[in-house]
Amino acid sequence: MDRSTQFAKFGARAAALLDQWQQQNHRPLTAPAWLDTGGSGASLASVFVRDSDPGRTRRRMIIKLCSPDGDSSMEPGRLIAARRSLPNGDLSFSRDHLVEQLYDPMPVDDAWLMFQGFAGNDETMVTLSTILRQRRMPGVAVQITRSLLADWNPDEKWDGEMTAAAFVSELLDRRLEPAEPLAVWVRDKLGLDLETPWIRPGRPNATPLPNPVHLKGSCPLSEHTLDYPMRGRAHGDLHPGNIMVPKEPDADTGRYVLIDLSRFDERALLARDPMHLLLCLVADFLPHMSDDARAELLDLLVGRDTPGLLIPQGLARTVDEVSRAPGDWLHQRTISDQWTGQWLLSMQACALMFTARVRYDARDRWWFFRLAAEAAGAYLGPADAYEPGEVKFVPGPREAEPTVVEAVVAAVKLPQQVAPPEAKRETKPAPDPVRIPAPAPAPVQESVASALAAAGESLPDAALETPAEELPDTLPALLIDLRNTFVDRLGEVREYDAGSVTARTLGLIREQADRGQADLKALLTSRHDTPGEEARDRLDAILGRLARVTEAVNDPGFSYEQPFFVRDLAHRMLVIALAQLLGSTREPALGLQAGEAGGAGQATDPIRPEGARTPSG
Repeated sequence: MDRSTQFAKFGARAAALLDQWQQQNHRPLTAPAWLDTGGSGASLASVFVRDSDPGRTRRRMIIKLCSPDGDSSMEPGRLIAARRSLPNGDLSFSRDHLVEQLYDPMPVDDAWLMFQGFAGNDETMVTLSTILRQRRMPGVAVQITRSLLADWNPDEKWDGEMTAAAFVSELLDRRLEPAEPLAVWVRDKLGLDLETPWIRPGRPNATPLPNPVHLKGSCPLSEHTLDYPMRGRAHGDLHPGNIMVPKEPDADTGRYVLIDLSRFDERALLARDPMHLLLCLVADFLPHMSDDARAELLDLLVGRDTPGLLIPQGLARTVDEVSRAPGDWLHQRTISDQWTGQWLLSMQACALMFTARVRYDARDRWWFFRLAAEAAGAYLGPADAYEPGEVKFVPGPREAEPTVVEAVVAAVKLPQQVAPPEAKRETKPAPDPVRIPAPAPAPVQESVASALAAAGESLPDAALETPAEELPDTLPALLIDLRNTFVDRLGEVREYDAGSVTARTLGLIREQADRGQADLKALLTSRHDTPGEEARDRLDAILGRLARVTEAVNDPGFSYEQPFFVRDLAHRMLVIALAQLLGSTREPALGLQAGEAGGAGQATDPIRPEGARTPSG
């Protein structure tokens, strides 16, 4: 029987080789279950294998197709190195917490197929990314952090002092090269030179902070030295997709297995692994937090006193307990006072790694950049301890501004008879495609105010102070059509389970967002007169939100080849983009309440329709 089809997700070449491997070695593989990975481009499947060797029993095995990049192509050798690197000669960590190679790896063009197993390897093990919203998550994160240091590195190493700037630079590796995403984003979105030493992020009167990406020459961090940078065994890419834990909620929190050791290093800086894992957990909550909650979280992370009342309870507990997890390990060392500085510098470096990742929106990337700057400032100490001299104000990218957008039209109530014919139908108009024909290029003589006067109504008091902009008659119709369309699309996307949006739905949303942009641009360019600055800014905001929806549906994270948590993240970003678009087209003062737009069935709160599920179900 041709078994290659059950491994089609590996690709035709790898699937055929696996079929050949089963037949030649008399090792049938059954019941493949596809697992999450860390967005590295690898593919991972858990299977049952029945070996012809009488000494082996039927068991679960992980088959991994490594991605053909530089690090992953070296994984077979680095996995061997990781298992041979024994803490004080003790085999227990490797046996309990690292995968092993059950059979020799098999080359597939420029990549490798690897056959891996571990102690207690069965169908009850899942990746950490699948339990992020469970009550046990903080305890699991704490136990992993403690074990990585105390169990894997009881014999930490040291190979000389280094400056704080060199510490951060080593962790960032090539990320600050001019053509890398981090450097490009900082230059293009923030308008910030990588050589600028001091900045005020967010507000002109903010406390001066070191520019976190300035790490060369006489930068502020180059003037400080770490006497004992702690080194030892490290995974190198620790995130929830690279850790397997028991599926049962009441399982032992100390039971875990590390997979994907393609970046294992026996002499890595030890503060990176736990910090990167912590910020992965933070990033999962961040899209759902207000600006005030984000500010409290930033204070909590860098060690400042904060009430923390706005931070989700589970996240606050995770940050607190993970930060304290190295305590017992440090108490056994006379150089424990060195850890706090290395923790903050690792926070700076890891926050910049997240700043560089295009799968996060501008608002989240800006928050991570600010965290990097605040961590660097906390490392240097109180602001009055240094004289920075010239300081550059960095307001942040425009996309990072508050997402609540005011109504496009001034606060007036649109009379019922002004509504377009399409909005008065008995049944809800078909939502796709969005297409409102632009008016002929002629001046519009009648303003919204005059239309109200003809209907015997008057402007509300607020509008007397700010006259309504003259807008084309078809603009309300276009906004109604956009809202009808994307309220439906948002509800549809929320009905999908996490990360399972179909290609057809994504294609439909893409087409409607592109057409919405084209229609609104055509409507604006066809006008003889020009809207005022305020109205134009609001209309530009709608165009920007439509473009953001297009960007969100094009996210490669929706591919079923991606791990679950990456698909889930892409799913959430699309929900946020659609909700923000609906917020920018929202016109409560125009009478566009539930049911008034021709029975559109608009929910009471268009940002979160009643009864709708979150992306994670």
